[in-house]
Amino acid sequence: MNILKYNMKCIAVFGGLAIAAAAPSAVLAQQPAAPQVMEVTLVHVKPGQEQAYQDWQKSTANPVRIKGGVKERGAWSTSLGPGGEYYFVSPITGLSSYDTPPSNQAEAAAVFEKSRSMVADARIYLITARPELSVAPKPGYQAKVAVLSTQNVSPGRVSAYTANLKALTAVVAKTNAKGVLVSQSGLGGDPNEFNVLVMFDSFADLDRFPAEFAKASTAAKLPPEAAGIVGRTNYRVLRYRPDLSIVPAR
Repeated sequence: MNILKYNMKCIAVFGGLAIAAAAPSAVLAQQPAAPQVMEVTLVHVKPGQEQAYQDWQKSTANPVRIKGGVKERGAWSTSLGPGGEYYFVSPITGLSSYDTPPSNQAEAAAVFEKSRSMVADARIYLITARPELSVAPKPGYQAKVAVLSTQNVSPGRVSAYTANLKALTAVVAKTNAKGVLVSQSGLGGDPNEFNVLVMFDSFADLDRFPAEFAKASTAAKLPPEAAGIVGRTNYRVLRYRPDLSIVPAR
């Protein structure tokens, strides 16, 4: 399994990224599937503790999560951006999932208590895939490197922003980028915050992207974004970490 085979799933909402198609009905139009909701855990590790934290995730934390029923959890580390930063992305079936504790709750609590000495801070929030604004990577694509753009949209300007973003992602699709995945933050975050994940095979491909985008945007006559729509934009370059992920069985 990989936009979510698992990591496409993580790919797909993290921008999100879950992109699903509903089968047509011969009699009645089927309601489209609800967009995938994902839980994101953003962690900042204390200086000097990164290797210990990674070893703990692989040898202790993930086995406990799997024992408690976790089947999917994608991991990304920040290569360009804040040091010691990790994103962990998991699909959820709904808020009711938080009503049911893991079967090994006491064991898990004891294990995760040990992470306090390594973690500076952590935040958990939900994101919802926006497949209508995304350009999915090819089936079976393996995530490698991605640019995550987090954009805070000015109040009352979300409709204008999404219209511009849809045109923008269509242009990015004509470059060497492997996919564009869009999600919107929800509970635990800012509902005016959008996450745009642009995927590449390598840093060399990312290096070539600006020239390709300039050429494609000129050909498409992409207009400049109107002022006042986006209040703040933050860019990070992330690397997918299969060694820190929980990947579901095929």
